[in-house]
Amino acid sequence: MRTKKTMNLKNIGAKTESWLQEIGVHGYDDLNRIGSVETYRRLKSRYPDQVNLTALYALEAALWSIHWLELAPEIKDQLKREVLSD
Repeated sequence: MRTKKTMNLKNIGAKTESWLQEIGVHGYDDLNRIGSVETYRRLKSRYPDQVNLTALYALEAALWSIHWLELAPEIKDQLKREVLSD
């Protein structure tokens, strides 16, 4: 059975959406409240071999309703620094 998308977040596929729900992110408001960096950390902790920096960029871009490739390089660099600073 194929997982169906329900969140309607840009860049977020059905598989990632189900992972997000497992960590308590059920839509835009949750993602915005928790933030892309913390959400990424939770996903990476739970799925270390399946989650990479592209997921971080996709989460941040979802908050802006843009494709992750449209994120400015400075934003990507800042996100990467935040993730690596723990």
